[in-house]
Amino acid sequence: MKTVTIFAFALAISATGAQAGWNEADACAAGLSGDSKLIYNRVKPKIVVGDKSGNKARIKSTVKDMVSKDEVAFFGVRGKAKQAVACLQKVDS
Repeated sequence: MKTVTIFAFALAISATGAQAGWNEADACAAGLSGDSKLIYNRVKPKIVVGDKSGNKARIKSTVKDMVSKDEVAFFGVRGKAKQAVACLQKVDS
């Protein structure tokens, strides 16, 4: 029973930390403009905390898809994506 209680406590602490990270990321994203904010909002639900390489692939795939559907302009998309990613990185820091 002690092990379960300790595990539940540790899980609650990590969930609280992750939520604080999301709050910080959302505050950062509030300052983004146009396409950067759109990229952030589209990528955010796909982010898995702690899976950096997987997240990188998900971000790249999502941005490519957005460009192919003309949801964001190809010109300057790398810089706009970097701004969105800078905010998303606050979750894992």
